[in-house]
Amino acid sequence: MKQYRIIIPILIILAFVSCKSPKKIATYEDLYKERPITILVAPVQDNAKRLVGKTKQDEVLNDELVQAAHFMRQSTTEPLVNMGYYPLAPLASDVILEKYGKNYRQLSLDGLTELHTKYGIDAVLLVAIHKWEEPEVNEVVVYAEYTLRSTRTGLELMHTWVRGSKMQPVDVKGDPIELTTDNEFINKNGVNNRLAHRLLLLQGMSDFVLRGLPTSSSRWMFEHDRNMPANPTYYNYVIMPDGSIERNNYSEDAFGNECFTD
Repeated sequence: MKQYRIIIPILIILAFVSCKSPKKIATYEDLYKERPITILVAPVQDNAKRLVGKTKQDEVLNDELVQAAHFMRQSTTEPLVNMGYYPLAPLASDVILEKYGKNYRQLSLDGLTELHTKYGIDAVLLVAIHKWEEPEVNEVVVYAEYTLRSTRTGLELMHTWVRGSKMQPVDVKGDPIELTTDNEFINKNGVNNRLAHRLLLLQGMSDFVLRGLPTSSSRWMFEHDRNMPANPTYYNYVIMPDGSIERNNYSEDAFGNECFTD
């Protein structure tokens, strides 16, 4: 049930902004031409800085970031499947990439035709975590980038930058108050409250970004979906203390200044 609690507010937001958003056919013109179905999800490029690791607290935080990056790759699979795409299993993707011998940067810039001709892959999804912040005692912030590249032409079929934040209510002492949705996630995945805070944010962001893609050409609603509103290239995604979701347009300058400067 918890996935629907995330999806429903998103659908409400999409309906609200539809009058101001460009149509998918305009935003994803190349994707409609190529009609990819099979997608390889590459390992997440984790650019987030680590603490020096002199204290136990530093080590715990660094371990959280490693687990978060690993989870982010997993979080992309469900929304892709729900939109009608076929994402390869991580193990199969890793075997192919090991043989292919290209890192994140090379997958972002080089030609990818061998992945199509040899393995039948239509596109590669590249996800990067650039920065984590905790500006408030009850808030965690992440800056991430999603790129979908065609293996046939090398064109970027989607490129989205998102600043995501999750806020949590705290008591008078400043300790986090656990929400029902958080507790369900914690019990299911066996993680602590701090790590769950990060993982829920990444899960919600990936769901919002990838559910904004056009429906796969393997689905009957592919043609109808052309006129649905598209997500912006830059946006701010916020999970509020009560679990509701807010999405605001974000500028390229604001993202760059906050993400790539200390």
